[in-house]
Amino acid sequence: MTGTFSARRRDVLLTLLLGAVSVAAYLLYPVLNHGPARIFLRTPLDRVIPLVPVMAIPYLSLIPLIILAAVVFAVADLRRFQQLALAVTLALLISYLVYALAQSYVIRPSPTGRDWLSAAVRHVYALDQPYNDFPSLHTSLSAIVAILWWRVHRRTGVAVAIWCGLIVASTVLIHQHYLADIAGGLAVAWLAVAAGGRIVGAIHRGHPGTPDGEGRTRLGPMAR
Repeated sequence: MTGTFSARRRDVLLTLLLGAVSVAAYLLYPVLNHGPARIFLRTPLDRVIPLVPVMAIPYLSLIPLIILAAVVFAVADLRRFQQLALAVTLALLISYLVYALAQSYVIRPSPTGRDWLSAAVRHVYALDQPYNDFPSLHTSLSAIVAILWWRVHRRTGVAVAIWCGLIVASTVLIHQHYLADIAGGLAVAWLAVAAGGRIVGAIHRGHPGTPDGEGRTRLGPMAR
């Protein structure tokens, strides 16, 4: 019983640490969000993509979605939360390295509509400078959530994956990114999930006394 309690406490402390590190990494984003730009990745196809103001809705939903995923994973499966936090941190750091070495730039339109959706697009533009474009963090972070949610609960994971697909599409449909940025973001997501899973697995293999024998603390019925 003592060993199980100690393992659970260690798991909770690791969860809190990784969560705090991911938040700290996210807060570094504005530091690099400026010029000068070194690369410009617009293609002829990007030029013909229309501005679709309604897509500001999924675009703005990314952070609430990550918070929701963190809460669900913390309740369902602490190990999956740890993978989420670590994958998010890795995706941020990889992207920051690219931004620092090869800053990118996107040309954005000036929506003049008086409707609330056009106002939402202007709000997005006001919150974010037209830099830090390749790779797309909206793409990588939403893909990470979709992959890990699918592993926690596949039935709800389908709906989450569809919404994450809308977030990815929104990056080009509100002209915050170019198509190349999406490709880069997906590559970063794959790398971050793979590396994060290996690291978390290695941490738990070093502590065989964890609650279920595999380094996983299950706290709810969704962990399956």
